[in-house]
Amino acid sequence: MPLIGKDKIVLIRQFRFPINKEIWEIPAGKLDRGEKPEIGAKRELKEETGYEAKELKKIGEFYLSPGYSTEYMYLFLAKGLKKGEQSLDKGEKIKEVKIFSRKEVLKMIKSRKIVDAKTILALFFSGLT
Repeated sequence: MPLIGKDKIVLIRQFRFPINKEIWEIPAGKLDRGEKPEIGAKRELKEETGYEAKELKKIGEFYLSPGYSTEYMYLFLAKGLKKGEQSLDKGEKIKEVKIFSRKEVLKMIKSRKIVDAKTILALFFSGLT
């Protein structure tokens, strides 16, 4: 979860094929073979938002849906952000990168404008709820 200051959160608006719509979420992605989660988190943050983090702290980890998947996710809080250029992977459909206040993000969750579980959990694990 990219954090600017004490309560500004960077989100991406991305098209998700399985649900056939765009949603607001934190940046995320798959780890390369043998890649450490911290390295993958920094890489995905840079690729998807253009931001580089001076500080990265693991705030949680969980199975996405152990009833049918072994996918395991790591959540990081990224601070000390420096803006740079995006470098999207082939096929990524990120439409927008935008900064929201914590209050705006909470309203977006309550109004179902944010429906992504990892984003909701990241807010919870970060202590910003």
